[in-house]
Amino acid sequence: MVTNSSADSTSAALQVATDAVRIVLVGTTHAGNIGSSARAMKAMGFRQLAVVSPRHFPSADATAMASGADDLLADAHVTDSLEEALRGCAMVFGTTARDRHLQWPVISPAEAASEAVAAANRGPVAFVFGREASGLTNAELDLCQRAVRIPTEPTFSSLNLSQAVQICVYELRMAFLQQRLPSLPTAPGDAADPIAGASAIDLLHRHFIETMAAVGYFDPTNPRLLERRLKRLLIGANMRQSEAQIMRGFLTGIDRKLRRLSDAGSDD
Repeated sequence: MVTNSSADSTSAALQVATDAVRIVLVGTTHAGNIGSSARAMKAMGFRQLAVVSPRHFPSADATAMASGADDLLADAHVTDSLEEALRGCAMVFGTTARDRHLQWPVISPAEAASEAVAAANRGPVAFVFGREASGLTNAELDLCQRAVRIPTEPTFSSLNLSQAVQICVYELRMAFLQQRLPSLPTAPGDAADPIAGASAIDLLHRHFIETMAAVGYFDPTNPRLLERRLKRLLIGANMRQSEAQIMRGFLTGIDRKLRRLSDAGSDD
């Protein structure tokens, strides 16, 4: 028998879990799609909405299509950069309907939801949705650890933005409901040493490129795919802040050694 108190406890735990998920809409052209996405989110219990460089927002069209979820629109975080929208996230999932030049790790919404449940114990999780006509750019997908593809009919893969959001938040809700929400485990040390955020990874990536160039491994005039592949490697490692600091400390040591060698050479 389910009592009111146990139901309330489960509902509260579910809300805490779903609040760890951030839905990010990038470059949305039609404001109504932002409103419809907010409606889809609220119906599944999700409240964290970020909007990156929308063409029209706030908008009466968005409010009309939200159909009662206008509180999510009012609280939405609006930013000019995807990096800012993803700040602090432990795991980022980018949605895509297209094949890419690089071999992206592509998973289904259900698989992504399962991974998101585990990642939410470490920090916020983001699901990123691209433009209606073209989706996310490769550079934007570079900021994601996983690519998510909805398994549509191959001959007709077109989905409205809010429909894609609805599918993903439904799978997320089902995945969270299948967990014992009041007793979600937290690994020791997670709070003190969280997963390195997007800004930390970006700084580490830049430091790697600069040091690689200094030792002659990277040619800025002919970069090819090295910068993107390195970024994917660093993002996919899911390293903690302390690990990113170790890597930067190591690179700083190399930089200092190079400067000493250069100074010694100039003295000769």
